[in-house]
Amino acid sequence: MVRIPPQVIDEIARKTDIVTLIGQYVTLKPRGRECIGLSPFTQEKTPSFYVNPEKGVYHCFSSGKGGSVFTFLMEVEKLSFVEAAEQLAERAGVEIPKGPEDPASRERDSLRELYNRVTGSFRHLFRESGAAASARAYLSGRKISAEIQERFAIGYAPADPWWLFSFLRKKQYSAEFLAKTGLFSANTDTRRGDQVRALFVNRLMFPIHDARGDVIAFGGRRLSDLGPKYLNSPETLLFHKGSTLYGLFHALPQMRKTRRVYLAEGYMDVIALHQAGVENSVAPLGTAFTASQAGLLRRYVDTVILLFDSDAAGVRATRVAAEIIEEAGLRCEVCTLGAEVPNGPPAAAGESDLRTGDRKPKDPAEILEQLGPQELQNAAACTITVYDYLLSQSLLGVDAMTASGREFVLRELFPYISRVRSAVARDSYLEAVADRLGMDRIAVREDFFQQGKPEPKPAVERKQETTSIDLFLMLATVVNREFFPFVRRTITMEELRDSRARDIFVALEECYRKEEESIELLLSRIEDTDTARLVTEKLSSGEFSENAERAVRDGVYRVKERSLLEQQKRLDSLLRRAGETANGVEQLLHEKMVLDREVLKLRVLLDDRTAE
Repeated sequence: MVRIPPQVIDEIARKTDIVTLIGQYVTLKPRGRECIGLSPFTQEKTPSFYVNPEKGVYHCFSSGKGGSVFTFLMEVEKLSFVEAAEQLAERAGVEIPKGPEDPASRERDSLRELYNRVTGSFRHLFRESGAAASARAYLSGRKISAEIQERFAIGYAPADPWWLFSFLRKKQYSAEFLAKTGLFSANTDTRRGDQVRALFVNRLMFPIHDARGDVIAFGGRRLSDLGPKYLNSPETLLFHKGSTLYGLFHALPQMRKTRRVYLAEGYMDVIALHQAGVENSVAPLGTAFTASQAGLLRRYVDTVILLFDSDAAGVRATRVAAEIIEEAGLRCEVCTLGAEVPNGPPAAAGESDLRTGDRKPKDPAEILEQLGPQELQNAAACTITVYDYLLSQSLLGVDAMTASGREFVLRELFPYISRVRSAVARDSYLEAVADRLGMDRIAVREDFFQQGKPEPKPAVERKQETTSIDLFLMLATVVNREFFPFVRRTITMEELRDSRARDIFVALEECYRKEEESIELLLSRIEDTDTARLVTEKLSSGEFSENAERAVRDGVYRVKERSLLEQQKRLDSLLRRAGETANGVEQLLHEKMVLDREVLKLRVLLDDRTAE
């Protein structure tokens, strides 16, 4: 991957008119210094999407997204930064130099090439090798067609643990490089001479693709009684388990089209759903669903439908995932499969149906195998709200007429309700559960807000807490960057208490020293995504445009005054202790006198500005 020099990024940004670019996707109308239009990220009727041509930024108040020309193109076209930069450079007539790649980029490219080659080899073995007969029989028994097997490039890792190392060494891969690929055991006791044992042995292989379609890791299901049932690649430069989803590449077309995604539990569930025509289906990778994975889904969809196993572990996973999805600002529904729900069948999944004697299928793969693709498609179409699902689960085996039963139900529901961003939805849920349990609505609300968790704020109103003087100063400065030299001369980063303000100060300092003007480079240096989002919001809204110099100077003086007063307190404390020993009193008195003069001078400045 090419590393684009900062000065080239600056040039691309300068030569790209943000209004012209975004105007190709959004109808914009001038409003004062900004342009406004309907959000391209959400369905809205009242415009909340602002573009500031002077600053070269946009901010969508309905989704919280914002950034530069690069960020916008990455969002709407789902491109990497380099891909977006290359497109914008071509439009702007800017040439991106083909300089040397950094070592990490070269290694990532080499890993991609290797994983794609190994995928082809495993696939060939699956189709042609007699040793893979059990792998082919397994998929056939699970009712997975040859077409779906090909689409997902399902393969076979041979039973010979030394085959892969020998095969790749013959292809001129170095032993040092292969040791970092995640394809071989890290246990030095498993070596045979200079050969290293493969991680995946006698397994059905599921390639894990990134959003571009490159294979970045593998999952393997055992075909014998040896080892864990499923095994995933370890983390590498390419692969981070908690931020990757199985099936994402194959699901993206339908995800973009429907703005919905089914989140299943594992590889075979995803493949079964695709076999049944439910092609907007993905799964975590053998671990609990994470906030990072929710953020990944948020780029493509508005609604997540949870389709976990209907056993006890699946119910717990559904509860946890629903809370994460709500916090990510996504709509969440649940597909119940065989779980007990209001007015649903009496038999729980995984138990025998007394009428037929058959074991009830508990996951998509079992439904496909036992009942066929149409039944799985029908099951996937039946969804309920997370609230209804959690309420039904909390009522199972509980006497809701007793005080302890009611308390149990509320304790089960409150964590989810506390993460719902919409105040209207929260109130509706609290009223509904109060009515369902025959309790006083006010009492339920009081219990909810006394549970020790603050009431969550809607996504677009996230920053309604009181803004610290530090953050006020740095937001005013980032909107009016011409005043940053004055800020950095007058205060230090250490004098800022608010970590968000310090992040902005550091980003501005790095841009100042490197003479970088691009908003994109500035935002890339702000580590906290919420802080970066707040910066784009202020840049787009036109806030701090009026009386900018006064806002910055007042902020600087307030921060400086606080710092000097803290130093005064420290010196007073030292003087009290020194007075007891008479050591160093004269030096401390001199320091205090100098400090007192500085505080007095600063207060005169503040009083003069207040009187203006």
